Amino acid sequence: MVEHGKHDRYHSSIDEWTGDSSEDYCYSCSKFVESDMDSKCPICEADLDWSGDEWGSGYTAKASISSAPSVTDSGDMWDRSGSGYTWGKQTTWNKWSGSTSMSGAWSGGWYDRTSDNADAQRMLRHKTALDSLCKVVDPTVEHSLRFATSKTAYTNMNTGDITIDGSLLKSNDNKLDIVSGLAIHEKLHLVHTKPLIRWEKDYAYENEMDSWENKLLHSIGNTIEDEYIEKQLAKDCAGFVQYISATKKYYFDEKVKDTLEKPNDNPYLDLLNTLLAFVRYPANINDDRKKRHSKHIQFFARALHGALDDRASVLKAVETLYVYMKKVAEKMAEDMGDPDFTDKISEKIDELKKTLCDSDLSDEDWEEIEKKIARDIESSEPHREGLDKLLQMHGKDRDSFTTICGATDYDKHKDPISERLSEEIKELEDTDYHETKLGKSDCISPRQTKVTWRTAQPTEYEKDRYRADSQAIRKQTNMLKRKIQLYGDRNVLTIRNQKRGKLDKRILHRIPMDRRDIFKATIVDEDKPLDVCLLVDESGSMGGYMGRARQSCIAVKEALEENSMLDLWVMGHTADGYKWHDDANSTNMTLYHSPSMKDRPFAMGSMKARCENRDGNAILCAGQRVKEETSTPMSQKLMIVFSDGSPAAIGYGGDRGITHTAKCVRSLEAKGWNVIQVGFGGAHLQERMFKNHCYVNDVNDMANTISKIIRKVIKV
Repeated sequence: MVEHGKHDRYHSSIDEWTGDSSEDYCYSCSKFVESDMDSKCPICEADLDWSGDEWGSGYTAKASISSAPSVTDSGDMWDRSGSGYTWGKQTTWNKWSGSTSMSGAWSGGWYDRTSDNADAQRMLRHKTALDSLCKVVDPTVEHSLRFATSKTAYTNMNTGDITIDGSLLKSNDNKLDIVSGLAIHEKLHLVHTKPLIRWEKDYAYENEMDSWENKLLHSIGNTIEDEYIEKQLAKDCAGFVQYISATKKYYFDEKVKDTLEKPNDNPYLDLLNTLLAFVRYPANINDDRKKRHSKHIQFFARALHGALDDRASVLKAVETLYVYMKKVAEKMAEDMGDPDFTDKISEKIDELKKTLCDSDLSDEDWEEIEKKIARDIESSEPHREGLDKLLQMHGKDRDSFTTICGATDYDKHKDPISERLSEEIKELEDTDYHETKLGKSDCISPRQTKVTWRTAQPTEYEKDRYRADSQAIRKQTNMLKRKIQLYGDRNVLTIRNQKRGKLDKRILHRIPMDRRDIFKATIVDEDKPLDVCLLVDESGSMGGYMGRARQSCIAVKEALEENSMLDLWVMGHTADGYKWHDDANSTNMTLYHSPSMKDRPFAMGSMKARCENRDGNAILCAGQRVKEETSTPMSQKLMIVFSDGSPAAIGYGGDRGITHTAKCVRSLEAKGWNVIQVGFGGAHLQERMFKNHCYVNDVNDMANTISKIIRKVIKV
């Protein structure tokens, strides 16, 4: 297939593109035949003329007499300039990834497939990025986005909920561009489609439509609307056209191409498939389909000419095609009869003949009996016509009717993400999970650049534990408040007996003595603002000391948090995942307190020993986060590290880890930070990593020990 938009030429008209064939397609015989004088198949005598009523309404009449529009070689009547029948050309750069593909930008190869939670982390990262794309499409229209856990994806126009097919990303990121196009397409519906929905409701009410007519109207409207909203995207956010192109090419070139290559057993659905393909992806109309529905395609083109110019044109085209397709359904249902009805009559006649085999009934009598049975069956069953009758005869096609060939709404997928994976994604989302990266030169190995972030979500038990720890350490907290209360002090000094300055009222009596030193000068000595980061080692080896470390950290936090001159962050760190080795080579950070996160005062109660510790990486990313969030970039910086010993993680231990941690501490100090380590348990190697360090063996002596080194380092 020649890729659309590169070598297309215009034909003179749609009539020339479809061709003029003397043959019709017989769905009963599954072959092209020449109809007889009554438009019936010469083989099986089935009706072949199922054309719509061109005079069904003023719109259909006007469409039928209008001039034939031109189309390209591939059947595109709108001359869409992008690859894959999209409006607007594909760009070679976008602000999200720097290239035409999102896969490299979002996946990055960070995750470890051995991880129990890696898929959830990866899917959440993609969900966040997809959500950002949707916001860019139109920030003024609110939405929420999630992955489908059932076999249907949809957009709720009332609530703004977008549910998309996440199964395409379950195993890998190869179809990331396709899912991006899905998300953008659904957001476009929220932005543009509400007028169509309102019109459909009003039109259905005014015309007393039944449920199947409603579904036909919606299917036709959705098909044209899909193209209309994508045209608007090319005007408003042209850089995203490439993702729509990827989505359309996937669904029409891969997912539903086979469906369109052969006739559907249900002739009505087959025609609807042709309408869908002609609007959305005409290259998939092969020669047989073109020949089979040539008269219909010619009408479609006339009805759709100018349909995307504005909203009024969309509504006019939808109504025109609905009236036409409704008439087609009525014609088909009338000509095809009701095989189910005939079967019931035959069954009843056979049953009676067996029962009345000895009776003396003539052929004329049996004819009258058959007529009577037909009247009885007809009166006992609801009257059906048009779509209702047509689909009643093809019951297996009822479900597929509303989505035509399964691509109109992009909503049929066989293997959605599991409820468990969905719950894991939600749990991560509730903790504000996100990922950052350190520079490769900052890490021992380029595989260790990944940093994960979560905010603490304390349980009731953990909140109670915070309260108990806070009460147990209250005395030490009060001592710390007194010993480090100078932070933020504002000392006003008055110097008297000056020859210039502000007049000192206390010594005005010296004026008659010709004294000139009757002025005073006021000097304000105010501490500089201070950013403090408390970083707690939550490795497995802290199990025996975590209670002591947590209480010490709580005491320092409560001693400092009420000081308006301070901005305070509290973080914990582990490594290689929150379970043993379920996210190898990562550094895992938990945020317990920050200037922008004061809504969970008891969060530190959830501090506990977890996995491993990659100390150097944790120190660097903690410093980076404070730098990004501080309101006073030029303020003094203090980091207090609570830990029990040497680093230990995958590819990060022994002398190698100690040397790297020391290097990271020096790097942070070179940027203006003061770094202090408060050691517990086996912290006998602290002097190799930290210039400023102390050891807390007894929490009852904690206030004296910590305040002393803080005052020494900060010099207050």
